[in-house]
Amino acid sequence: MKHGSKTIRLALGVLFVSSLAVVWTLPNVCRAADPTEIVVGTPINRTGIHAPFGIYMGWGYTTLVADINNKGGIYMSKYKKKLPVRLVLYDDESTPEKAVQAVQRLILKDKVHALFSTGDPMNVIPCAMTAEKEGVPMSAAGMPIQAFLRAKPTGGWKWVWDLFFDELEMARQQFLTVSGMPSNKKVALFTNNTPDGIIQGNLWKKNAPEMGYTIVVDNNFPVGTNDFGDMVRKAKEADADIMISQMHTPDAIVLWKQMRSLGYKPKAAFFEKGGEPVEWWQANGQAAQGTMAAGYWHPSLPYPGAKELKERFEKERSLTYSQHIADWYTAGRVMMDAIERAGSLDAAAINAAMAQTGKTYEVGPVKYNQEHVFALPVFMTQWQNGEVEIVYPQKLATAKLIYPLP
Repeated sequence: MKHGSKTIRLALGVLFVSSLAVVWTLPNVCRAADPTEIVVGTPINRTGIHAPFGIYMGWGYTTLVADINNKGGIYMSKYKKKLPVRLVLYDDESTPEKAVQAVQRLILKDKVHALFSTGDPMNVIPCAMTAEKEGVPMSAAGMPIQAFLRAKPTGGWKWVWDLFFDELEMARQQFLTVSGMPSNKKVALFTNNTPDGIIQGNLWKKNAPEMGYTIVVDNNFPVGTNDFGDMVRKAKEADADIMISQMHTPDAIVLWKQMRSLGYKPKAAFFEKGGEPVEWWQANGQAAQGTMAAGYWHPSLPYPGAKELKERFEKERSLTYSQHIADWYTAGRVMMDAIERAGSLDAAAINAAMAQTGKTYEVGPVKYNQEHVFALPVFMTQWQNGEVEIVYPQKLATAKLIYPLP
């Protein structure tokens, strides 16, 4: 009996080893199935106060994903094949609450492997906090760097990366642009109560005296203000030759019309954020001639694909381009490149690959620092006959500065 039991045990052992051999030689049968797609997503400003920017945001992301899928997807070394990318977009209605709800849905329901970002600090910051909490890598654009750094969680940003302009540099461009022009050096400020308005307003107040200017009127107001009459009268009475503002596009349009109706005509008018998208020119027409906004990208810059990106947008959308097509398109591509370098869909591997970013994109060279930010160089742009031209510094200029306002 003992001999027979030993024989049976030996036979069972041979059978077990043979079974393992069969399993090991049949790939994709008994192990977890490989992923079939890469899922990325973000809330975007389809409606609400930021909708003028949502046009460029949505186009940048969808165009990027289409470009990738038209080439067969992204090669993933772990799976030894290319995977297509599926992009999931939700309208955040330009509100923080809707933006956070969308990110939570993307993470918990759609199971995204990575996140892009919506725009404006009020929406991006709470979304970034959600990504941090859940450990999902996120590539942000449209998020001014100082606002991003000031909102960092304890220990700093770990999962979120920001690509945009630095307010410390941006808030000097207005003074530098008109520094050689005749004026009384008096400045009227109009800033809203958002993080952008507060941070940039404080920087303008700090920079003005250092650069020989005096802030004679300092107006701060809530988003959605539609009566700027008293503020405009103060600026006119103070005889401020330079007007600098930071506000959303709908509010900026109202302010500019009221300035004209009340006869306040500064020699230079800077409408940061509000005067940047094409809606600004569409609403004001030739009355917007000579108004300015700081820039960080232009199709004339010597970056691969820069000119073509502008041409594609205008052909496909029949609209004047915005510089935002470049930063949102690039922020998405940076993440896609990181996923390819990671070679898998492991969140930690993708996040580590983001830190290795070092390449020239349509928006220029991108390399994040230890604080997870990369600042794009800043210059000054001006609306001239329906086109956005660089007017400062001279080495980048595509047109001569119009001064004073016509």
